[in-house]
Parts: sequence; C-alpha cells; structure tokens
Amino acid sequence: MQPTPEQEQILREERLAILATLRRDGSPQLTPINYVYQDGRILISTTRDRAKYHNIQRHPQVSLCILRPQGRPYVTVFGRARIEESDIVEGTAEIFRSMSDRPLPENFEELLRQQRRVLIVVTPERFVP
Repeated sequence: MQPTPEQEQILREERLAILATLRRDGSPQLTPINYVYQDGRILISTTRDRAKYHNIQRHPQVSLCILRPQGRPYVTVFGRARIEESDIVEGTAEIFRSMSDRPLPENFEELLRQQRRVLIVVTPERFVP
C-alpha cells in the first residue's frame, strides 16, 4: 500500500515518531524515535540492548504514529519490521544527518560498532488516516 500525497509529505518532513512494539507479555511498548523515510521504508537506529530491538526480534509487527508539532494532521503506519545488523552505515548516517547539522565524526563506522547499533527497517503495510 502506498501513502497518500499528504501522508507521504508528513513522513518525509517529520523526524520524530512514537514506535509501538509488543513486549514479551503482549503489552505495548511505546518509544519516541527519530527516523527517516527512504525508498518507501522507515529506518530507525537503535542498539542491541534496547527493548524495541528484543521486542521486534520476537514479534515483527509494529506501528508508528508520526505527528506534526501542532498535533494534526498525523499519520499512523502499520507494518513489519526487520533488524538489519550488517549494512547500517548509510541509513544510520541519514538519520543522524536529519537530527543535526554537525558533520559525522571521522570514525562514524567504528562508533556504530562500539555502540552495537543496528537499523530497524519498517516496511509499511497500511497508513491511517
């Protein structure tokens, strides 16, 4: 499913969302995250010690709510997440660039390894409203 033009504009312009994953007991885990929307997918950087990493390993169904600062309009994305552990430099760099105007450190790739970073790649299946 493709987003409407208005939904896609929100996905491209905003950088903060609330990610919903499921905990081991089935209860929801809500996490504010920074993301980029690229090639029809949502990329999220995290580390292997975070709850969302473990939740997605167990249950890949997720949802995200992306709000404009004034609260409306918004878009909720329902989809399937996968963990990318090896090819993460370019996607993670895009996320960091979207958050700051500062240049990436020269040892960026090494920092990602030290921090045990991974990319969560969400493939949207449905957009609401």
